Amino acid sequence: MTIVGHQKITKYLDKSIEKNAISHAYIFCGPAHLGKFSLALEFAKKITGGMDKKVNPDIIIISPETEEKKGIIKKKDIKIEKIRDLEHELSLTAYFGKHKIVIIDEADRLSRASQNALLKTLEEPPQKAVIILVVENINKIIATVKSRCVIKKFNLIKDSEIAEMFEGGNIDDIKFWAFNRPGLAVNLQKDKKELERRKKAQKDLEEIIRADLSERFYFFENLSKDSSQIIDELNFWVVLLRKNILEDCRFFQLDRKKSFALILNIEKSLEIISQTNSNPRLVLENLALEM
Repeated sequence: MTIVGHQKITKYLDKSIEKNAISHAYIFCGPAHLGKFSLALEFAKKITGGMDKKVNPDIIIISPETEEKKGIIKKKDIKIEKIRDLEHELSLTAYFGKHKIVIIDEADRLSRASQNALLKTLEEPPQKAVIILVVENINKIIATVKSRCVIKKFNLIKDSEIAEMFEGGNIDDIKFWAFNRPGLAVNLQKDKKELERRKKAQKDLEEIIRADLSERFYFFENLSKDSSQIIDELNFWVVLLRKNILEDCRFFQLDRKKSFALILNIEKSLEIISQTNSNPRLVLENLALEM
């Protein structure tokens, strides 16, 4: 597997293997679609000696469960029971005779109780056990867990590195919509419909900014009928507005102050819709009033 970008982190991990100086715990943190999980998995395969194995019993992957309500898929916290089961699994002898690796994907979904349970394992790690937490928001990881991990921060990669991923063709749209995230670039290259969906989200935002209140209500009424699209649409808007601020794109007729205020309002709406049982239409109508 080829990991795009993050050469310093890759070299650091490779040297730790060469020098037999592998830490018992790591945190890979940074925005989504940067390759954090992919690099964690590649690192795990190298450590266990199972690079060429399709099934590797020495690699344990834990991730949040999901549930669907009213067409909206919500991720649940990682329960304490999953963490408690680790103690037994890590006590077993490694199949390939080297290490056993635990990758906790979206570890910022660990509940407080789950993190405290994990802390016990981190304080007295089993021999030849390595735990990797893959997180977007490291602030959700408690200080005592962070203090026992080597933290590697993943940053956005350069447009030139995105371009090198593809041979020929017009990749300007992919570069723009990938937002310097290699995983997202690959997804957009494979799924043209997803690329068009993002273009439509930009057009929607441009129109909603210019619209009067009645037009906004009408738009959000229609959007609320397709609950599965609400989260994606609003997330697209947040990223576009951030790009508008940071890169001075000015594809919206908003100054930085108004763009920032709109981001805060959209993120507040996203949090309510994704984490509560509130009526999405009412939440969107409140957003219309604040735009």
